[in-house]
Amino acid sequence: MRIINELRASGAEGIAINEERLIAVSEIRCAGPTLSVNNSRFAPPYIIRAIGDPKSLETALKMRGGVIETLKFWGIQVTVSKEENVVIPAFRGTHTFEYAKVGEGGKE
Repeated sequence: MRIINELRASGAEGIAINEERLIAVSEIRCAGPTLSVNNSRFAPPYIIRAIGDPKSLETALKMRGGVIETLKFWGIQVTVSKEENVVIPAFRGTHTFEYAKVGEGGKE
């Protein structure tokens, strides 16, 4: 989660975990050694892709005492790379609003 938060805070325009696109209301849950992302379950290794300014994203992740340094301290292997072409898949799920309704005069 900290990696995702750091990427968002540093201006990432699109983020995916193992080909599952994250949106504003995406759910990420840790269940033992697996992650549940948008109700899809993934086992390690996790591949996180982000689109944004490469320098800003890398600086945020690699700052002293930051998320990458912490993960490596705990023995977790982390690789950060810059790619010329990064593809973030479209969100495949559905999202329904529980409380939001169309206003008067609005279109459905």
